Amino acid sequence: MERVIVMDLELLKTIIWPIIVLIFPIIFIIVFRKPIINKLNKLEIMNVRNLVHSISKQVLNASFLFSHILIPLGVLSFYFESLSFFLPEGVNKAFVVRSAKWFLPVTIILFITYFSIIGLRKMKPQFFSSTGEKFYASDLILPLLPLTPVVQYIINNSDILSWLECIVIFCLFLSLASVLIFVVPLLYKNTDSIRPLMFLGMAFTFLITNMASLSRQFSWYGNGSLKIQLLILGGVWFISWLLFKINLRNFLYLLIAVNFASNSFLQIINREGTQSNADLNQTNNMLVRLIDSREPVVTPSIYLLVYDAYVANETMLAHGIDNRDQEQYLKDLGFKMYPHTYSVANDTIGSMSRVLNNSMSYYGNERRAVSGDGLIQNLLEKFGYKTYGVFGTDFVFRGIIPSYDYSFPGSSSSSVSFLLTKAIFLGEMRFDINFDEVSPEGYIEEKKIILSNVTEEPKFIYMHSKLPGHSQNSGDCRPNEIELFSERLALANVEMRQDTALVMENDPEAIVIVAGDHGPYLTKNCMITRDEYDISEITRLDIQDRNGTFLAIRWPSSDFEEYDDITVLQDLFPTIFAYIFEDQGLLESKIEPITVNGTRISGVEVSDGTIVGGIHDGEALFP
Repeated sequence: MERVIVMDLELLKTIIWPIIVLIFPIIFIIVFRKPIINKLNKLEIMNVRNLVHSISKQVLNASFLFSHILIPLGVLSFYFESLSFFLPEGVNKAFVVRSAKWFLPVTIILFITYFSIIGLRKMKPQFFSSTGEKFYASDLILPLLPLTPVVQYIINNSDILSWLECIVIFCLFLSLASVLIFVVPLLYKNTDSIRPLMFLGMAFTFLITNMASLSRQFSWYGNGSLKIQLLILGGVWFISWLLFKINLRNFLYLLIAVNFASNSFLQIINREGTQSNADLNQTNNMLVRLIDSREPVVTPSIYLLVYDAYVANETMLAHGIDNRDQEQYLKDLGFKMYPHTYSVANDTIGSMSRVLNNSMSYYGNERRAVSGDGLIQNLLEKFGYKTYGVFGTDFVFRGIIPSYDYSFPGSSSSSVSFLLTKAIFLGEMRFDINFDEVSPEGYIEEKKIILSNVTEEPKFIYMHSKLPGHSQNSGDCRPNEIELFSERLALANVEMRQDTALVMENDPEAIVIVAGDHGPYLTKNCMITRDEYDISEITRLDIQDRNGTFLAIRWPSSDFEEYDDITVLQDLFPTIFAYIFEDQGLLESKIEPITVNGTRISGVEVSDGTIVGGIHDGEALFP
């Protein structure tokens, strides 16, 4: 990161107020220490005098200020400055960079002021005297505070993390916490700074590991509130040191241990409550039972071209975007438009896994279907199809091995443990971490090769582009969120035209599906609304913006109409299978068109195209 050493007006403002707050009390204490104590000695209330005298005697002296304030400030400044070079771009890095800008000069000025006053008053404080502070076995509990959010992240991602990866992440952050809580303070064992530095290390590590949770809570994206961050850092540091100082060490350590244990337990209970208990056996699926041992009448290749967060023009127009030219382009190629479809889920994995399983069940791992082991792919392989999975990112392969006959990328290019560790250091649980691992050029080139390849056996190709993509998931819309989406949409449209042109040129008799998996998340907070908006505030557009989809199909022949019965995106393959088997009875395998995860839209649901709850309760989702 390039550093610019310029003292602009805003930087001067951020430096001046801490100087005023920190320097003048220190000057006042050092200069007027004796008058203050003499005045206190004249108090008539003996208990108050003894209490205040005891505190002032310990605190109002140059040695204490050096060991308990100046050294911790110097070490904290070092933490800020050093981590600013190593942390990835995100909330944590913004925090340490902004803090370093004024902590460094303030600390330097404090040291200069301190030693200047010491020299002028010819004071001789004991800088390197030690009270013989010792470590207790119970001190080993301190790292549990910064490890509490780490364990929470591990539990929440346990479905894609192996046991080894869980252990690696835990040990990594245990080591980090141990260095800051135990190793660094030992370097200052002759200055009476051990305890202040131990609690500082605990507070600082806790803030870094907990930043992702704070980012979600306060809707931070790329940058957080420095006041909130410093308040948490200073509060944890001061309270823990104070409890220790007033002989409540056992209470402090019990509090940390109970917090760690209770939080971990609640996360486990919550996680188990969200796990699917469905039968892992796909043979119980109605579509499988209806097909039984039959073979399809025709076996055209099937191209499922999905563009992330792409929606119908009705929803686009509500955002001030007119996409009718792109829809007209598809109509001119012979595509039939399905403008009123929606998905029962409003995220990529939830939506597409249910498409490829033809079920509300994941049949185990939620990524099982999208990674190639879905009910639809398995049936098509049985019918002699070769399956391909071509993706713009490795998102669908995280924590699972691809099951396609051919896949791109071949597997997740980064381990899940690496991605989670990066997210923690980033200070944000972004959905698009390491999306740039697969280059756009490499992805486009791979698609050209596969879509241009003519084979004798039928093919099923599931291609998923990351364009146009939904908004960032901070929970706070950027000022130009819609404009950014519009720019990405233009790129997606170009990509779509290239893809369809290649398919039409090389496989004109194929079934070609162009789809969007869910909405772009451009209304309200550009994220799930359950925590911020009451159900009475949710509009039709809010639902379209999350569960709305795009669907256009080019059928090889005109006799598809007798099998054409699509309400939700998940009706796609019962309809296609009814067509290739020439059997309307297969339409009975369609899932119920009722949305799930209603809490993501403050409790609103859609049932068979009708809104349930919200401002437009009882009305059609697409009137």
